[in-house]
Amino acid sequence: YTASYNYGIYLYSSNNNTVTGNTCNNNNYGIVLITSSNNNTVTGNTCNNNNNSGIDLSSSNNNTITGNTCYSNNYGINLSSSNHNTVTGNTCNNNNNDGIKLSSSSYNTITGNTCYNNNTNGIYLYSSSDNNTVTGNTCDNNSYGILLASSSSNNTVTGNTCNNNNDGIRLASSTSYNTITGNTCNNNYACGID
Repeated sequence: YTASYNYGIYLYSSNNNTVTGNTCNNNNYGIVLITSSNNNTVTGNTCNNNNNSGIDLSSSNNNTITGNTCYSNNYGINLSSSNHNTVTGNTCNNNNNDGIKLSSSSYNTITGNTCYNNNTNGIYLYSSSDNNTVTGNTCDNNSYGILLASSSSNNTVTGNTCNNNNDGIRLASSTSYNTITGNTCNNNYACGID
């Protein structure tokens, strides 16, 4: 399925679906799960050149987002007020802002993703995004490889590779009680971990 409109694929309060093998380009949003769209699997899709997010979750929980390619969007993958999701094995590159962004989203697992050449952050936890696990990701050639900000606390950031960024991993803006361990941060312009 190839879509080109306001939304490539739009799930509203829709549960237990599998969205796989689609191409969603040149829309406002590529794939959207909104308003308690729960327990869905979004896998193997390509979402490029969308004005906002390649894949966007809003107030949606317990979804699996895996093996998707999201490039040249505003955001690659964006979670807002969405909890207990798994985001794994995706490639998010050359987006105008962040590769993967979590805003007010907690208890998510972000693992094994590749986020490179994004204009701002490879992975960004923002606005009280708490108790997330960020592990085994590769975040190279971004402004910041992994950024935790705006009171995002009690997250675990482990085993990630963050090279050739401004900062590899940065904690800012009242973040606290995060665990940062076993990461590799080389050849960053300012700091490996700040």
